[in-house]
Amino acid sequence: MLAPAAFISDMVQEGVLQFGEFTLKSGLESPYFFNLGKISSGPALNKLGYVYAKRIAELNLKPDVLFGPAYKGIPIATATAMSLSSMGIDVEIAFDRKEAKSHGERGNVVGASMDAKRILVVDDVVTDGASKVEAFEMIRANAGNPIAVLIALDRKERAGTGEETMLEALEKKLESPVYSVATLGDILSYLDFSDMDRELDTVNSYADKHCIVE
Repeated sequence: MLAPAAFISDMVQEGVLQFGEFTLKSGLESPYFFNLGKISSGPALNKLGYVYAKRIAELNLKPDVLFGPAYKGIPIATATAMSLSSMGIDVEIAFDRKEAKSHGERGNVVGASMDAKRILVVDDVVTDGASKVEAFEMIRANAGNPIAVLIALDRKERAGTGEETMLEALEKKLESPVYSVATLGDILSYLDFSDMDRELDTVNSYADKHCIVE
């Protein structure tokens, strides 16, 4: 089993996971921020691809194609496919354009054909889930079979005032599982282990108000 704590530690070192005061897309004021856009070096991309590849193998998902929604999903899909190849697992990749191309190869999808193939969507986090819904619609429009979504971090934020998380609500919308490499609980464990008491207190306070943490 992959150790999420090691992944969280790597993300802190890479500047992907930061602590402070941040306004999220949802409008919430969060004491931490997770941004895979900070991954910009070969070694860091190699590590990122490895953790996604290991999680895919652990879950026995067996995708034919990795679909990376533009833009952050594109390097995730690429790095993950390369890591899977080093494990002897051959997968293709595809991604979307923000605007459909009207010349040359045309269309709004780049990469592998998705026709009658098992497609795994890989992305960074779940906010409102809109990009994942769009990805599933695009995959189906291209005759693909979306099997699941794999993200880096499940923030465990509550969907509205209900008793389910944003990730769980997205699973219902997609009628498909959504998995993660790590969760908010792993961040709390990292902060506790690292004796980052101030950050632990602020993230715990945020979690009590806005999240569902087992």
